[in-house]
Amino acid sequence: MLSDFYILDCGLGSELKRKGFDLPDWTNSIWSAQAIIDEPDLIVEIHKDSIEAGSTVITTSNYYATPLILKDKQSKFDYKELSEIALTLAEKAVKQSGKDIMIAGCFPPINVSFRPDLTPNKSEVESFYETLAEIYKGRVDAILCETMASIFEGEIAADVASQYFKKVWLSWNTRGLDPSLIPSGEELIQAAKSVSKFNLDCQLINCAHADLITESLEILKSVASNIGVYANSSIHTLREKQLESYENISEVHYHHQTEISSDEYAEFAKKWIAMGCKIVGGCCTTTPEHIKKIAELRS
Repeated sequence: MLSDFYILDCGLGSELKRKGFDLPDWTNSIWSAQAIIDEPDLIVEIHKDSIEAGSTVITTSNYYATPLILKDKQSKFDYKELSEIALTLAEKAVKQSGKDIMIAGCFPPINVSFRPDLTPNKSEVESFYETLAEIYKGRVDAILCETMASIFEGEIAADVASQYFKKVWLSWNTRGLDPSLIPSGEELIQAAKSVSKFNLDCQLINCAHADLITESLEILKSVASNIGVYANSSIHTLREKQLESYENISEVHYHHQTEISSDEYAEFAKKWIAMGCKIVGGCCTTTPEHIKKIAELRS
């Protein structure tokens, strides 16, 4: 089993809610980006909690601070301003921790998560990522392209990031019932192959059930030289009643969700580490306790 791997932080949105922040529904709001505006000190606290638990990398908190989401929700705030604040909050947390912690700059989907059909044209997506890259330049240790739901957006994110940074991590999403597919309906193996030309430092899977994501990792491992994972603290449970229709693949995810404990999550983490994962962390519903359990595996 590997003893040397990066440990990402825990899920931000669910941790904000757990700490009492009035977190709005992510499908109808700017979600966790609201905390950058209303409770920046709470974001610093969550960063520090993850660091104290054992994270060696924290990710900037601007995942939902994108131009299209802010415009759609009629927010008066600018994504560039919020992304700058998010980076400053991460830097503050690292400084206050007194530890040698890496910062990963977030390259999020430009529009609603898991909805690649809402992605705009190439030039608009490129401009978004180039702007973030300019903000991060010289201040982050890596770029984390998160929750990529289509080859189209994944390739653009990887291309822009690799032009600015040496260490680029790109994470695909496989949130539906088939761990071999990304939300666009494209095959994970083809998605992973499509970005191999950018010489990424690592390809990951995130924001899916821990058991299904393990199957996705087997596929990713066959293509990518370095793999990583940050799953949700949940497993897939077959329901007697199936969804008749849905707008977002996320509805399927939640319909079949059973939450698991940090100890149960750690058992999956053992498998991921044994598979050779170079990066392990937590996504939705994971807490600093999950990170602590992962760190114990590392030590």
